[in-house]
Amino acid sequence: MGWPLVTGPIIFIIFLQEGAAFAGDTAHGALLGQLSLIAFAWSYALVALRAPWYLSIATASVIYIGSVYLVSLLQVPLWLTFVTLISALFLVNKFWPQYEPITTPLSSPRWEFYLRIVLVIALVFVLSEFSRTLGPGLTGGFSTYPVIATIMGTFNHKRFGASAAISMHHGLMQRLYITTIILGSVAILL
Repeated sequence: MGWPLVTGPIIFIIFLQEGAAFAGDTAHGALLGQLSLIAFAWSYALVALRAPWYLSIATASVIYIGSVYLVSLLQVPLWLTFVTLISALFLVNKFWPQYEPITTPLSSPRWEFYLRIVLVIALVFVLSEFSRTLGPGLTGGFSTYPVIATIMGTFNHKRFGASAAISMHHGLMQRLYITTIILGSVAILL
Protein backbone atom coordinates (compact mmCIF):
# COMPACT_ATOMS: atom_id res chain seq x y z
CA MET A 1 0.00 0.00 0.00
CA GLY A 2 1.02 3.57 -0.42
CA TRP A 3 1.07 3.57 -4.24
CA PRO A 4 -1.69 5.57 -5.98
CA LEU A 5 -3.25 2.46 -7.53
CA VAL A 6 -6.73 3.98 -7.60
CA THR A 7 -5.96 7.68 -7.88
CA GLY A 8 -3.37 7.21 -10.64
CA PRO A 9 -5.75 5.62 -13.18
CA ILE A 10 -8.42 8.21 -12.36
CA ILE A 11 -6.02 11.08 -13.05
CA PHE A 12 -4.82 9.38 -16.25
CA ILE A 13 -8.38 8.93 -17.57
CA ILE A 14 -9.20 12.53 -16.65
CA PHE A 15 -6.03 13.63 -18.49
CA LEU A 16 -7.30 11.84 -21.61
CA GLN A 17 -10.85 13.20 -21.23
CA GLU A 18 -10.33 16.74 -19.96
CA GLY A 19 -6.71 17.67 -20.65
CA ALA A 20 -3.54 18.39 -18.71
CA ALA A 21 -4.73 21.44 -16.73
CA PHE A 22 -7.81 19.66 -15.36
CA ALA A 23 -5.75 16.54 -14.58
CA GLY A 24 -3.11 18.67 -12.81
CA ASP A 25 -5.81 20.32 -10.71
CA THR A 26 -7.25 16.86 -9.97
CA ALA A 27 -3.80 15.68 -8.81
CA HIS A 28 -3.63 18.73 -6.53
CA GLY A 29 -7.13 17.85 -5.27
CA ALA A 30 -5.94 14.30 -4.66
CA LEU A 31 -3.05 15.64 -2.60
CA LEU A 32 -5.53 17.61 -0.50
CA GLY A 33 -7.65 14.45 -0.38
CA GLN A 34 -4.74 12.71 1.33
CA LEU A 35 -5.62 14.82 4.38
CA SER A 36 -9.04 13.17 4.33
CA LEU A 37 -7.40 9.78 3.99
CA ILE A 38 -5.31 10.54 7.07
CA ALA A 39 -8.48 11.58 8.95
CA PHE A 40 -10.16 8.34 7.81
CA ALA A 41 -7.35 6.05 8.98
CA TRP A 42 -6.79 7.84 12.27
CA SER A 43 -10.49 7.98 13.14
CA TYR A 44 -10.90 4.30 12.22
CA ALA A 45 -8.01 3.40 14.52
CA LEU A 46 -9.36 5.47 17.42
CA VAL A 47 -12.89 4.08 17.13
CA ALA A 48 -11.66 0.49 16.57
CA LEU A 49 -9.98 0.55 19.97
CA ARG A 50 -13.44 0.65 21.56
CA ALA A 51 -16.02 -0.40 18.97
CA PRO A 52 -16.78 -3.12 16.41
CA TRP A 53 -15.83 -2.91 12.74
CA TYR A 54 -19.16 -1.53 11.50
CA LEU A 55 -19.04 1.49 13.82
CA SER A 56 -15.37 2.03 12.98
CA ILE A 57 -15.96 2.08 9.22
CA ALA A 58 -19.14 4.16 9.50
CA THR A 59 -17.41 6.80 11.63
CA ALA A 60 -14.29 6.87 9.45
CA SER A 61 -16.35 7.16 6.25
CA VAL A 62 -18.46 10.04 7.58
CA ILE A 63 -15.31 11.86 8.69
CA TYR A 64 -13.71 11.17 5.31
CA ILE A 65 -16.66 12.52 3.28
CA GLY A 66 -16.97 15.59 5.49
CA SER A 67 -13.28 16.35 5.31
CA VAL A 68 -13.16 15.89 1.50
CA TYR A 69 -15.93 18.45 1.21
CA LEU A 70 -14.26 20.90 3.61
CA VAL A 71 -10.82 20.51 2.02
CA SER A 72 -12.31 21.01 -1.47
CA LEU A 73 -13.43 24.48 -0.40
CA LEU A 74 -9.83 25.54 0.26
CA GLN A 75 -7.78 27.40 -2.32
CA VAL A 76 -4.33 26.31 -1.19
CA PRO A 77 -1.18 26.66 -3.30
CA LEU A 78 0.63 23.43 -4.12
CA TRP A 79 3.65 24.20 -1.93
CA LEU A 80 1.41 24.77 1.11
CA THR A 81 -0.44 21.54 0.34
CA PHE A 82 2.90 19.68 0.50
CA VAL A 83 3.90 21.31 3.78
CA THR A 84 0.49 20.62 5.34
CA LEU A 85 0.39 17.03 4.12
CA ILE A 86 3.91 16.15 5.25
CA SER A 87 3.22 17.78 8.64
CA ALA A 88 -0.04 15.85 9.00
CA LEU A 89 1.67 12.57 8.10
CA PHE A 90 4.42 13.22 10.61
CA LEU A 91 1.91 14.03 13.36
CA VAL A 92 -0.43 11.11 12.69
CA ASN A 93 2.47 8.66 12.69
CA LYS A 94 3.92 10.19 15.87
CA PHE A 95 0.58 10.06 17.72
CA TRP A 96 -0.83 6.84 16.25
CA PRO A 97 -2.90 4.93 18.83
CA GLN A 98 -1.17 2.06 20.60
CA TYR A 99 -2.18 -1.44 19.51
CA GLU A 100 -1.04 -5.02 19.99
CA PRO A 101 1.50 -5.94 17.31
CA ILE A 102 0.47 -8.63 14.84
CA THR A 103 2.98 -11.49 15.02
CA THR A 104 1.33 -14.09 12.79
CA PRO A 105 0.71 -13.70 9.05
CA LEU A 106 -2.89 -12.92 8.12
CA SER A 107 -4.48 -14.22 4.95
CA SER A 108 -7.65 -13.24 3.13
CA PRO A 109 -10.03 -15.49 1.24
CA ARG A 110 -9.56 -15.47 -2.54
CA TRP A 111 -12.97 -13.91 -3.26
CA GLU A 112 -11.95 -10.80 -1.28
CA PHE A 113 -9.28 -10.02 -3.88
CA TYR A 114 -11.92 -10.00 -6.64
CA LEU A 115 -14.21 -7.82 -4.57
CA ARG A 116 -11.39 -5.27 -4.20
CA ILE A 117 -10.84 -5.23 -7.97
CA VAL A 118 -14.54 -4.72 -8.75
CA LEU A 119 -14.91 -1.89 -6.22
CA VAL A 120 -11.76 -0.11 -7.40
CA ILE A 121 -12.94 -0.31 -11.04
CA ALA A 122 -16.33 1.05 -9.97
CA LEU A 123 -14.70 4.00 -8.18
CA VAL A 124 -12.47 4.76 -11.19
CA PHE A 125 -15.46 4.61 -13.54
CA VAL A 126 -17.78 6.75 -11.38
CA LEU A 127 -15.22 9.45 -10.65
CA SER A 128 -13.95 9.69 -14.23
CA GLU A 129 -17.53 9.75 -15.52
CA PHE A 130 -18.62 12.55 -13.18
CA SER A 131 -15.32 14.48 -13.02
CA ARG A 132 -16.68 17.43 -15.04
CA THR A 133 -19.67 17.74 -12.69
CA LEU A 134 -17.66 17.30 -9.49
CA GLY A 135 -14.74 19.47 -10.62
CA PRO A 136 -11.09 18.70 -10.06
CA GLY A 137 -11.06 19.37 -6.31
CA LEU A 138 -13.83 16.94 -5.37
CA THR A 139 -12.82 14.40 -8.01
CA GLY A 140 -9.25 14.40 -6.71
CA GLY A 141 -10.42 14.32 -3.11
CA PHE A 142 -12.80 11.41 -3.57
CA SER A 143 -10.24 9.52 -5.65
CA THR A 144 -8.30 8.97 -2.43
CA TYR A 145 -11.15 7.03 -0.80
CA PRO A 146 -9.40 3.97 0.61
CA VAL A 147 -11.42 1.25 -1.13
CA ILE A 148 -8.78 -1.44 -0.65
CA ALA A 149 -7.98 -0.37 2.92
CA THR A 150 -11.70 -0.31 3.74
CA ILE A 151 -12.22 -3.88 2.59
CA MET A 152 -9.02 -5.22 4.11
CA GLY A 153 -9.40 -3.20 7.31
CA THR A 154 -12.99 -4.12 8.04
CA PHE A 155 -12.58 -7.77 7.11
CA ASN A 156 -9.38 -8.03 9.19
CA HIS A 157 -11.09 -6.23 12.06
CA LYS A 158 -13.99 -8.69 11.98
CA ARG A 159 -11.80 -11.80 11.51
CA PHE A 160 -8.69 -11.04 13.56
CA GLY A 161 -9.63 -8.16 15.88
CA ALA A 162 -9.09 -4.43 16.07
CA SER A 163 -5.29 -4.63 16.22
CA ALA A 164 -5.17 -6.18 12.74
CA ALA A 165 -7.14 -3.29 11.24
CA ILE A 166 -5.30 -0.61 13.23
CA SER A 167 -1.96 -2.11 12.20
CA MET A 168 -2.98 -2.15 8.53
CA HIS A 169 -4.10 1.49 8.60
CA HIS A 170 -0.90 2.42 10.42
CA GLY A 171 1.13 0.76 7.66
CA LEU A 172 -0.80 2.80 5.10
CA MET A 173 0.04 6.02 6.95
CA GLN A 174 3.71 5.08 7.11
CA ARG A 175 3.80 4.60 3.34
CA LEU A 176 1.62 7.53 2.30
CA TYR A 177 4.75 9.60 1.71
CA ILE A 178 5.24 7.58 -1.51
CA THR A 179 1.83 8.61 -2.85
CA THR A 180 2.49 12.21 -1.83
CA ILE A 181 5.69 12.30 -3.87
CA ILE A 182 4.06 10.67 -6.91
CA LEU A 183 0.93 12.83 -6.90
CA GLY A 184 2.96 15.95 -6.18
CA SER A 185 5.19 15.22 -9.16
CA VAL A 186 2.13 14.75 -11.39
CA ALA A 187 0.58 18.00 -10.13
CA ILE A 188 3.80 19.91 -10.83
CA LEU A 189 4.36 18.37 -14.27
CA LEU A 190 0.78 18.90 -15.47
